[in-house]
Amino acid sequence: MTTYLRYRDDLEQPRADEERDIDRIIAVLRTNNERAFRKYKRGLRDAHAKSHGILRGELTVHAGLRPELAQGMFARPATYPVIARLSSTSGAIRSDQLRGVRGLGIKVLGVHGPRALPDDDATTQDFIMVTHREFLFADAHAYLTKGMPTAWVLARLPDTALRVGSDLMAALDTHVLRRLGKGVPPNLAVFVAPNTHILGETFYTSAPLRHGDYVAKLLYAPVSPEVVALQGRPIPTSAGVNAHQNSVIDFFANHGATYELRAQLCTNVTSMPIEDATVDWPETESAHQTVATLRFDRQDPYTPQRRAYGDEVLSFNSWRGLDAHRPLGSINRLKKRVYEASSNYRHDVGNAPRIEPRDATELPP
Repeated sequence: MTTYLRYRDDLEQPRADEERDIDRIIAVLRTNNERAFRKYKRGLRDAHAKSHGILRGELTVHAGLRPELAQGMFARPATYPVIARLSSTSGAIRSDQLRGVRGLGIKVLGVHGPRALPDDDATTQDFIMVTHREFLFADAHAYLTKGMPTAWVLARLPDTALRVGSDLMAALDTHVLRRLGKGVPPNLAVFVAPNTHILGETFYTSAPLRHGDYVAKLLYAPVSPEVVALQGRPIPTSAGVNAHQNSVIDFFANHGATYELRAQLCTNVTSMPIEDATVDWPETESAHQTVATLRFDRQDPYTPQRRAYGDEVLSFNSWRGLDAHRPLGSINRLKKRVYEASSNYRHDVGNAPRIEPRDATELPP
């Protein structure tokens, strides 16, 4: 029997200068928000700016979970309404022909219990996921010193320089080299991974979160035959600048889709560290185990009303949820403040209400 690490408050060990680093990151990202507003005449997320579909679905917690998996909102079998937003992680509106990281925001409705943030009175549980298993930078300090220069370059490169992997790597070698003082980090390979159908992707939380009395990372994987068939399917260059959006619309016009949510429980902080988000938690020590199923029926996932609601009104924040699923580690502490600052700016300049839905019917048809 595998022994899993019990959650303790002292598992987190922040650097002494972490808050100062986060202050500096927020200041830089604010200038990015302001530049995007001048360009697009509306507030954008500083990441995940372009959406590809806003989905209505259901999450069903499995019965018979082992005690270490039956934690938090997964403690008892139940079915919850879900709103999900598919996106690309860039803070700019770019062509879907560009390779890069894709994002998934899952908002589970009607989840009651003590909250991760003391002033949060919502009844939603957000999970933020991306298509890279590990985060690109270990902690807030690495993000400031390595991630921010890289983001600066990527935000300013024209689409033509980003379209082909060799061009991107050459551009990064030329520009980031001077800022990082070394060659392109291997983890930037995610930006030149093949551009494949977004509904066939596997998504990850990348950084750890509390799992009730334990600690885990989560994975979201396609399981129904129609979406399994899309795994690794290339996006054709003829599909245009909104290829992902159009492929999601076309798929859900004729099919439903089923995915599984799986938890990988931490066994120790040596091989599965809390503060270094770049470390691959080995499956040989702790395999992902299914805790819930997500089902999306046929629908129109990108009506004008849905797009406006998903892009202008909704916000996704992994800290909006139960204390039993509180995000852990430096990257998540960074996201706590960055997401809030970005959301505040976006809603303020867009004069858009900040609404946490309490019922799935609030999502426009």
